[in-house]
Amino acid sequence: MLVFVTGGVRSGKSAAAEAFVQKLMTNRAVYLATSRVTDHEMQERISLHQQQRNDSNLSWSTLEVPKDLSGIYSSIQETDVILLDCATNWLANELFTKEEKWQSHLKANELFNKMVGVIHQLNERCQHLIIVSNELFEESVLKGPTFTYMKLLGRIHQEIVNQADLAICVEAGISCYYKGDETAWQ
Repeated sequence: MLVFVTGGVRSGKSAAAEAFVQKLMTNRAVYLATSRVTDHEMQERISLHQQQRNDSNLSWSTLEVPKDLSGIYSSIQETDVILLDCATNWLANELFTKEEKWQSHLKANELFNKMVGVIHQLNERCQHLIIVSNELFEESVLKGPTFTYMKLLGRIHQEIVNQADLAICVEAGISCYYKGDETAWQ
């Protein structure tokens, strides 16, 4: 099963996703952490997420993978419940490199295909995959790297939701179900 959880910054989406892992877990909970420490605020957010996992009833197996998630395939078991947190950071880490992939339509499309392929492979290799991503589409953006990033993220979100069994948007800690039957998962 593939579950997509989106929402604004600090909306409660990670907590909602972790609750899903707790409901669905039968063997091992794997946390794919895509964030990199870029500043003091990001370090605080990462520490908060780590503390929340430590305080939960689950024993998490955490893999720090800001890029190249295909490298973890051999670590995945078919009974795993995987939480990928988050696609937003993963895309930024892959797109804004020394190669400046955002400047090339061809490289951006290659990256899209690569990321969608990784999501498909992860979903095939585990029991359940929960993907968290930020909702960034409230305002228009001028052309340039941010526009390319948001356009790619929107395409990735659409592809994930297309494949997902359940799609949820979390606002102020409240989960709104956009795809799938919420009663089936409670």
